[in-house]
Amino acid sequence: MSESDRRSRIFYERRARINDLQMRVASLLQGVWEPSERRKFVTQMELTPGQRVLEVAVGTGSNLALIANDVGPNGRLIGLDLSSAMLQQCKRKFRRLRLKAGLIEADASQLPVAGNTFDVVLHFGGIKDFGNKKKALKEMIRVARRGGKVSISEKCVPPDKRDSLRGRLLLRLDPLLAHEPPVDLVPSTVNDLHCSWFWNKTAYMISFTKPYGVPPHSAPQTQPTQG
Repeated sequence: MSESDRRSRIFYERRARINDLQMRVASLLQGVWEPSERRKFVTQMELTPGQRVLEVAVGTGSNLALIANDVGPNGRLIGLDLSSAMLQQCKRKFRRLRLKAGLIEADASQLPVAGNTFDVVLHFGGIKDFGNKKKALKEMIRVARRGGKVSISEKCVPPDKRDSLRGRLLLRLDPLLAHEPPVDLVPSTVNDLHCSWFWNKTAYMISFTKPYGVPPHSAPQTQPTQG
C-alpha cells in the first residue's frame, strides 16, 4: 500500500461516522442537492434488473443503495473500500434499508476479484487520492465483463471555470478541486469514451465500455462480508 493510500485510509477511518453529513453540507455549499446528483450518476449507467455491479471506494454505500433498486433482488452488488470504518457504516445503512451487498476491504489498485466478472464497475469520489491511479483504473477495466460499463466520477472544478468568481471561491474552500479528470489514463482501446459534468459543474463523469477483445485475467478472490 502506498503512503498516499495509508493517509487516505486514516482520514476516512476518522471521518466515517460523519461522512454523510459532511457530504450533504458540502453539496449545499456547492449549490446542489446531493441525493438528486447521485441519482444522475446512477441513472447514466442505465442499469437493468439482475446485473452484477461493483463499486470501488463504496464509502457508506449511498450510491449502492440507489443501485440496489435498479438491479432488483436478482442483482449482485459488491462494495469495496480501503476503510473498514466506512464499510461498517455501509453495512449499517444496508441493514436499515433491508438491502444486501457483499462488502470487501481492499486496495483499489489490487482488486481481489476475478476478471471479466461485472456488468458495471463504478467509482465515485476518491480517485484523486489514489496512490496509483493508472493501476486502479486498469483493475476496474480488468474486472468488468467484455462489453461492460465502467464509470468514474470525482469532484473538481473544470479547467475553464477556475478563473471565475465561483471557481476561485470553490478552490479556496478546497484546493484539491484543482486536479484534472484522468481521461489520459483511460486506454485508447476502450469504446464509447465520454466525459461530462454534473454536480453543478463541480464533478466530472468519465464513462466507457470494455472492448470485447480484451481477455480476462484472474486475481486472488476475497469472500465478501454481507451488508
